[in-house]
Amino acid sequence: MSEAVGACRACEGRCCTAYTVPLTGDDVWRIVQGQRLAPIAFVQRDPESTPTTTGFLLRPGGATYGIALRHQPGRRNEWPCIFLMHLRDGVQRCGIYAHRPLACQTYPMRLQPTGVAPRDDMLCPPGSWAGIAQHPGAWHERLLQQDRQWQRYAVVVQAWNTAVRRCPPSGGFVLDQYLAYLVAAYDTLNPPDDQPADPAHDSLDALAEAWCRSR
Repeated sequence: MSEAVGACRACEGRCCTAYTVPLTGDDVWRIVQGQRLAPIAFVQRDPESTPTTTGFLLRPGGATYGIALRHQPGRRNEWPCIFLMHLRDGVQRCGIYAHRPLACQTYPMRLQPTGVAPRDDMLCPPGSWAGIAQHPGAWHERLLQQDRQWQRYAVVVQAWNTAVRRCPPSGGFVLDQYLAYLVAAYDTLNPPDDQPADPAHDSLDALAEAWCRSR
């Protein structure tokens, strides 16, 4: 999608300082694999005001959380993404562009009954997406892919939540433990091309319970 690259090069990175970027498990796994980073280095937890199917527990009956990219500290009145690189005045770039989350890959587009169109409140420079009509199919597929990844993440989260309710440690879990389970779950869901899925880990429920009991 060369159109996306061109539009982002014309941008000042405003979306990267104005938003908190939500993550799916696929997003986390892709960044871990591509950047060789521990997830705790770039993931923060955000409490949910209303529980959702993608909100994870750290203790039975406790709050549910979503995950998002961390922000850089110490920037007054701004919340720059942990991966945003400041090159010079007015020029900022994503430090993980090839592995960025799907929320970033699909911004500022949304699906509408008439097709794909930019959001009304987008922060991109005027005219950035004038050529959207040239590649509607690619954007449409990317947005559908995002929906599928959220659905898959909900299954992974629900397996974890079930295990937390069954075998909670006395003090509950911490974010780092949930993220370790998350990477293990997606390692199972995304085996290397030359390796079959581990038959012992076919069930996410079994994987989550085994992970919780080992802590």
